[in-house]
Amino acid sequence: MRETNAGRAYDHLKEKLIAGAFAPGSRILYGPIGKELGISATPVREAIGQLANEGFVQLVPQLGAVVREISREELIELYEMREALEPYAAARAAERTRPAQLEDIQKHLQRMQGLTEQIRQNHQSKPPVEIVQQFEQEDLAFHMLIIEAAGNQTMVRTVGNSNVLVRIFTTHRHQYDADVMSATCEDHRRILTALERGKSDAARDAMAVHIRNGLEVTLAATRKLANRWWET
Repeated sequence: MRETNAGRAYDHLKEKLIAGAFAPGSRILYGPIGKELGISATPVREAIGQLANEGFVQLVPQLGAVVREISREELIELYEMREALEPYAAARAAERTRPAQLEDIQKHLQRMQGLTEQIRQNHQSKPPVEIVQQFEQEDLAFHMLIIEAAGNQTMVRTVGNSNVLVRIFTTHRHQYDADVMSATCEDHRRILTALERGKSDAARDAMAVHIRNGLEVTLAATRKLANRWWET
């Protein structure tokens, strides 16, 4: 969106959604968001309208803006879309990525590895929320840089939105631990190695495996949460 108050509100809300500040099913109140940014509720309402058009929130009568919840089937569809597009983007990126882009991609992986090592050293079975949020943000940046390196702006928008949707709707389902974080870093390392070597087929295959692994982790966490609900 343009650099207006509505644009600021849009970017602010999207960042909060990605960070897991709003759980699926929760309300987003226009007034408090406006106060956070020092603007009126009107541009916040405009920004939320845009987020609703993109499928991130729902506008519910008598309630206002509510973070959308998705079913298991919709979640699988999002990963299927990513698997259809991102391996292709990775293959193209292997042919087109410039040294400066590779360096940026590597930096995000290094930060993810640093966060993982921090959890291992502290012997934490469940990482603090702020660590999970940082890990998710670095993970998203890693993927978006690869998509951008492919040089297809339509793909950037399409895959970008599906990536953001996955993170918004799975942040509260993921059961992160050092092993899951380490496995994610290892997947990313394989992708980055293929990019550095300019190996299109290897980059495509590594990305496809990574997305399938992500779906398995998310579905396993969803099943675990469902079992806990039935046990209570």
